[in-house]
Formats: sequence, C-alpha cells, structure tokens
Amino acid sequence: MSHPFDLLMELAPHQIRLDCAALHLARDRYPGLDVARYLHMLDALAEDVAAQRPGIAANLRFVAMRRVLVEQRGLSGNRDDYYNPRNCYLNCVLDTNRGIPITLSTVWIEVARRLKWPVAGVALPGHFIVRFDDPDRFILVDPFYDGRALSIADCRRIVRQRFGDELTFRRFFLNPIDNSGILARLLRNLRNAYLAAHDWPRVASILRRMAVTEPTNGRHLQDLAAVYCRQGDVRGACAQLALYLHRRPRARDSARVRNSLKQLEAALVALN
Repeated sequence: MSHPFDLLMELAPHQIRLDCAALHLARDRYPGLDVARYLHMLDALAEDVAAQRPGIAANLRFVAMRRVLVEQRGLSGNRDDYYNPRNCYLNCVLDTNRGIPITLSTVWIEVARRLKWPVAGVALPGHFIVRFDDPDRFILVDPFYDGRALSIADCRRIVRQRFGDELTFRRFFLNPIDNSGILARLLRNLRNAYLAAHDWPRVASILRRMAVTEPTNGRHLQDLAAVYCRQGDVRGACAQLALYLHRRPRARDSARVRNSLKQLEAALVALN
C-alpha cells in the first residue's frame, strides 16, 4: 500500500496540501503522529488571524499574521539548535514554536491558505522566506527572524552574505515557489541533517521520499543505492540502480550505472 506522502506527490503541485504532505512525511519519524490534531492547530491559528479583520492590503494582513504567530504564539527560529532534524518536522514546530526557515514558512503559508490569502514561499538562495501579495505590491517576510519585513536590499544582502561574489542577486529569486519545490527543499534539509549524524537508515528513508518528490532526478536513486550498499543491502541497491536505468535508459552515465549494477548482481550471486 502506498504511503500517503507518495500519493500526494502524484498530484499537480497546485493540488498538493503542503500541511498534509509535511505531516505525512513526519510520520516516517513519528509513526503514531496524529495528523488531524496538527491540522486543527493550524485551523485555530487561522481563526485567530481572521479575528484581526485586517482587510485585503498585503501589509495589513502581514501585521495581523505576525501579531498572532510571533507576538502571541512565539513562533520563531531555533537559533540555538538549528541543525536538529526535529526543526524540519511540522509537528515539532507546532509543538515547540521553533524551527528552521522552511518549516516556519510552511506555518505562515498554511495559515494564509485557510484564509484564502495570496501568501507564497520564496526560495531565496540560502534562506527561505514568504511573500504577501495584493494587486499593488508584495511584502517579503522572514519567519525565522521573528517575522521581520524585508526589503529587496535586505534580500540582496542575505544572498551576498551567504555566497559572496559567487552568486549575483537576481530579481527572479523573489518569485514564488510551488509546493513540490518547497517539499523538495525540505527533504534536502532533512537529508543533510541525517547525513551529518551518519544516521543511514534515516538517510535512506529521506532519499526514498526525494525520489518520489523529484522522479526525474536520477541522482536520488543512485544515492539511495549507495546507502543500501553501505548498510549491506545489495539486493536493495540493485533494485534502485535497475529502476534508474528503467527511467533513464539513455542517460549520460547509463553505461557506468549498468557496469555498477552488473558488479552488484555478481556480488549478490556470490553471496547466495
């Protein structure tokens, strides 16, 4: 039976419920997670924001949401333990009011979606933020740093601080990203956190979700095969490389992957 997260990834990006996907992803780490409980928490936050009656202007809606999420709820970045994988799970963020930029932004986006407000994620290189839109303007907001408003100059400075002269700021960096892109970036954060901890079973679990989220990216299957080999699961590694060749038979590295698969299959025969 397919995992609910995998089923959601079969939908078009605009049809994916970001909150549901993030919470079902968290079930890999927290199997007993009560998804409905956390959806109700987001519902309640949206009701509190709606009670502010801010109108339609982006700046007024931003102020209302910041008042509820930051000033009342205390939602902010976990600056003391940034790389803890718990910061990547939406249920943990809602329980502790601490997270990393992309999970905090998910709360803002999902509260706004319940209110039918045009609020989107922005995958600024090196730092995830959100934007509030109205017909005349957009407001850029940094949920990690207490929901502060950002100017375009601030965003340019963030990119420069993280990349120096290696990356030039471009206005399209501020374009909205769809839900598939948000989830792909969230998964990269999780993969990196578990890699740093050498938690190979968790790395494998995340790579499986990455392969579903970005099915055209064959790198995930090759990485998963490498992790399986590290864990001694030669059969599993063979299956991933075979799947890669099935999906991308004419890839530039297909000859190398076929050779690796043959070597693993020979090793599997020797083991039997």
